[in-house]
Amino acid sequence: MVRAFGRLLAALLVCAGCATVPVNENLTLYQGDPIENAQGVTFDGEVFEVPGTGALPRRDVQLLMFQPVTPDEEVHAETPAGEVLSDLAREMLPRGEALAEQFPGTGGVILVDDGRFVYNDDGTHSYRYHFAGLVLREETKAWAQFAAAFTEGRSRVRVIEARSVAPDGTVHTLPPDALREGSPSEEMQFFNPSRRVLGGVIPGVETGSIVEYIYEYENYNPEDPRLFFPGYYFQSTEPVVLSRVVVEVPGDLPFHYFTRHFPDGAPTEPDIEHHGDHAHYTWVLEDMPPLVQEPQMPPRADLTPRMQASVFESFEDVFALQRDLQLARTRLTPEIEAEVARIIEGAEDIEEKIARIYHWVQTNIRYVSIKGSLGSGLSGHTAMEAFVNRYGDCTDKANLFSTMLEAIGVTSYPIIVRTNDSGVGVTEIPTIDGNHAITEIELEDGRRFYLDSTAQNFRYPHFRPDNHDAIAINAIRGDFNMIPVPPPEDNARHSVLDAELSATGDVVVRTRNAYTGFIEAGIRAFWKRVREDEREDQMTEYVNSLSPGAVLDGFTLSDLMDLAEPVRMTIDYTLPGHAIRAGELMYLQMPTFERSYPEVALDARRFPIQYMTTEERNLTIHLELPEGVRLKWAPPPLRISTPYIEYEAAYEETASGVTLTEQFRRPERIIPVEAYPEYRDALRAIAAFSAREIFVTEEG
Repeated sequence: MVRAFGRLLAALLVCAGCATVPVNENLTLYQGDPIENAQGVTFDGEVFEVPGTGALPRRDVQLLMFQPVTPDEEVHAETPAGEVLSDLAREMLPRGEALAEQFPGTGGVILVDDGRFVYNDDGTHSYRYHFAGLVLREETKAWAQFAAAFTEGRSRVRVIEARSVAPDGTVHTLPPDALREGSPSEEMQFFNPSRRVLGGVIPGVETGSIVEYIYEYENYNPEDPRLFFPGYYFQSTEPVVLSRVVVEVPGDLPFHYFTRHFPDGAPTEPDIEHHGDHAHYTWVLEDMPPLVQEPQMPPRADLTPRMQASVFESFEDVFALQRDLQLARTRLTPEIEAEVARIIEGAEDIEEKIARIYHWVQTNIRYVSIKGSLGSGLSGHTAMEAFVNRYGDCTDKANLFSTMLEAIGVTSYPIIVRTNDSGVGVTEIPTIDGNHAITEIELEDGRRFYLDSTAQNFRYPHFRPDNHDAIAINAIRGDFNMIPVPPPEDNARHSVLDAELSATGDVVVRTRNAYTGFIEAGIRAFWKRVREDEREDQMTEYVNSLSPGAVLDGFTLSDLMDLAEPVRMTIDYTLPGHAIRAGELMYLQMPTFERSYPEVALDARRFPIQYMTTEERNLTIHLELPEGVRLKWAPPPLRISTPYIEYEAAYEETASGVTLTEQFRRPERIIPVEAYPEYRDALRAIAAFSAREIFVTEEG
């Protein structure tokens, strides 16, 4: 249930004992072309130093693989591609070439995307995957790099074959001794001593190559045989010729499955065949178009065709497994009870007591995930372990928080969720579907609400927005509930600017900002990451982004470490020459007012716009004009009211100048496709309004 923010998507493989073997080091980046055949790469925990390229922050590197330089063993003579490819890949190749013509500019075509899950009579199970792809652009050369994870003592991985075929027919194979086994790099916050990764880089891949590999994962010692959850996605950002999954299970085993997002006309029910006492369930989709990216689109899990299955008998079996683990881990001890008494001393009511405990767990239990067993993986460690160690992951912190609330007589539960940025949770079949753990609270007055003690920057009663609108799995109580989306005012920015225009066109600005919800947490988190002696430079950069040559006059921040206090910020700055003179007129834009909305850049969309939560913005700018100067012209008021956006902005002339007021409210998290044209026009109108200048002139 661990949610790893910002971790590397694939393993950082360490080549142990390769000092005497020449190696090439290949880096796959999140953006940009891969770096291939580098040598002498160093890493200090934060930055990769790549000879000939320079420094790369760790967050920019998706994968680092070490490849021994053994060209004599890897390169075979020129051979027709059809003679070395598998029969299936060879059969799909003509259709792949046709898809490449149908979708010009695509990075590549996936010829074979074929998975097979097998559940054996003894409860062990395996997964075999076969991939073949036609590389058409630089970015899909990364297909040559692959890795598969396993757990020592419970599972293993073997590569059956791996090769590339160059456009001239030259075949490059990945020999077994070029495979490397290492520990996954999941940053310093995550650790599983038994987790391993086997991977390699198929040599010789260039534009026009065909990459093909087959590997098999075997779970030969499962902790619980029921933890068998076959799942498959059938679409990619590149066209796919054949996407298929087969699940083989004993005929007398409970087998539940469901599908989502299949194309119209495509069979959602599997083809079922019986071989002896086993049943084979097969789903196939063919000639799939690429998934075209759109700004602010939902996660892939909510868009692409998907199959998910389970062998649990019922949801009660799922709840029982989770419930037993959670109850064993949320036992109140005298040590925890004593600490709770100290934390709540002097608190006036139950709300203040909950808030104090919430903030204590947030700030005193460092986020570190250590996994090594079924219990720690599904439901964390005991509350006492997290309390004593002063670290834990989301499950550990949820267990401890719930246990501490028990000490003040508050009913609460550690619950499992699938965060809204990773897709809608599965409730169609009995399964364990979640990537995060938080806490559900029930008060005697009937109120039910949720808190997430994992994040360190949310002030009670706010919690992480990726939990909003997620399905909460309460195994102890044995039910599901939808976590509500808070109203916009719970995620708000309030800004008041007092500005003064001089006769020379300079504008002096005094800003006062206050925040709530995820906006406040984001501001708190950002400035906590900036060292105090560097904050002035960071703020100077900000005001310069408002207008060239801007001068920071001063700023203040409230105590960022005190979660009980709202974040407050003041910024004082001068914008030299901000107003432009044109004869007897001066014109200027109001400071900080211009808006942009990249999510409505497209004229039409195939997918909804998805935000994590709601939002509100309130802005007031008082602009004092020089003596003898008055407002000549300002844009007329703009008012918009739709189910998905409420907006009102207006200029008003005052005795000493002009005042702009703006209120923006987005009450919904998801904007459906059918509402997009109206929503697009509304945001574009707001952007245009905010970009317009006002004109002032001397009286008379």
